[in-house]
Formats: sequence, C-alpha cells, structure tokens
Amino acid sequence: MSMQDESPPSDPGRRRLFKAVGAAGVATALPMLPAQAKQQAAPAQAYIFLNPAEAAFVEAAVERLIPSDEAGPGAKDAGVALLIDKAVVADPTLTQPFRAGIADLNAVALTAYNAKFADLTEEQQVTVLTPLSLDPSSSLGNFFNIVKDMTVDAYYKTEAGLKTELGWHGNTYLAEFKGCNHPEHQS
Repeated sequence: MSMQDESPPSDPGRRRLFKAVGAAGVATALPMLPAQAKQQAAPAQAYIFLNPAEAAFVEAAVERLIPSDEAGPGAKDAGVALLIDKAVVADPTLTQPFRAGIADLNAVALTAYNAKFADLTEEQQVTVLTPLSLDPSSSLGNFFNIVKDMTVDAYYKTEAGLKTELGWHGNTYLAEFKGCNHPEHQS
C-alpha cells in the first residue's frame, strides 16, 4: 500500500485533538507576555457593558430565576449574565433602562436589607423579586420581566439549557413533536 492509498483520519474528534495539541505546542514555545500571565493567573469575565457591580447583580438575578440543582447548572453557571451583557450591547435602546433598573433594584434591596441585591441571601433576593413578578405594570416589574425574558432566552441558547435540560441532540428526525404536557397549558 502506497502513501497515496492511505487517507487521513476522518474522525472529527481526532482532528480537533490534533489541532489542539499542535496549538498547545506552538503556544508553549512562545514566551508569555506579562499581560497574558496576569490573565492566566486571574481570568476575568469579559463583560462589555456591565461594570463589576452590575454584573454581580445580573449574575445573582439570573441564578434566582434558573438556579443550579442536581439536574444541572443554573443560569449563572451557564454564563447567562455574559449573554445578557452582549444582548444589551446589541440593542442600544436597552442600555439606559438596564442601568436604571439595576440601580433601582439595588436601591430597593438597600432600603429593605441595607445591602445591594447581589449581597443578599437567596431568601432575601426572592423576597425582593417576588412582588415585581406580581406587578409587571410598574417600572421595576417591567424591568424584572425584561430580565426574566432575557434570562430564559439566553439560558436555552447555552449547552446547559439545550443539551442538559432539554435533551437536544442536534438535527434529529422526530416522527411527532410532543408539546407541553402541563394540564394548565392544554386547550
């Protein structure tokens, strides 16, 4: 058998492995720059719009909406706050209301518990958010609904939402699509 008769491995997993090993070899051969060394020591979240205090608020809020449990990671662990940050950047009409909503909710938390929302216990955070979900017509209720919608939308774009929770396996043929089976959603 000649070299021309042999075809390269077609397993995409092996190809990715070979690429990764090759890239790692090149990366270790180059000297590390001081800025790169600092980033490796303490990787930072790549927020574009949110400042650290606002990011802490969004991370806490999304974790209250879709918490981690034994079934899988919650919204915070899935990186939903980063996706929300990118969504706010993509829609400039959201930037001012988003900052104002975070500030207003932090003010409510400070008044009720003398701490910012992200620093409250889970129970206190739920106590702050529950009235907002019951009164969506208020400005804070409207902001909370925006955060809820963005959280759900972003979560189901992540691997945790698609694969872990929904069991999505890519483009597969379904003979039948079984919809929601909750009695209250049946007509």
